[in-house]
Amino acid sequence: MEESKEIFKISKDEARARDLFEMAEERLNIIIKLIPESVSYKLLEEYYEIATQLITSIMYLEGYKTLSHVSLIQFLSKKYDLDSGEIKILENMRKFRHGTVYYGRKESGNFYINHKEEIKKIINKLINLVKKKLKDEKKQ
Repeated sequence: MEESKEIFKISKDEARARDLFEMAEERLNIIIKLIPESVSYKLLEEYYEIATQLITSIMYLEGYKTLSHVSLIQFLSKKYDLDSGEIKILENMRKFRHGTVYYGRKESGNFYINHKEEIKKIINKLINLVKKKLKDEKKQ
């Protein structure tokens, strides 16, 4: 992979990747279930956090790191089989999460409602990617 200024080559870190994967699963299985649909901006924020933990896990398994959410999504789009629509959804989730966390905006609710199924498919695709990469690491 061609490194950008914001993506750094590091030693592979399977333990950190596994920890992030487990945290993402906890969010999915515990936190998501506790948030009512009426607080859809919060659901979108949590799904985005799950996605970033999973993508970061993939990066650690491959020996990369970034502190940039933009670069995180770029990494995924360049290396993995997500279509442009899925990448666009992740980008929109990133923007909405940014608005919520830093500016207190809650306008992302309709986006979540309109894209709930696609978001869940993206999360499942990322989970399967991490599981496969962790399994492959064990074989080595």
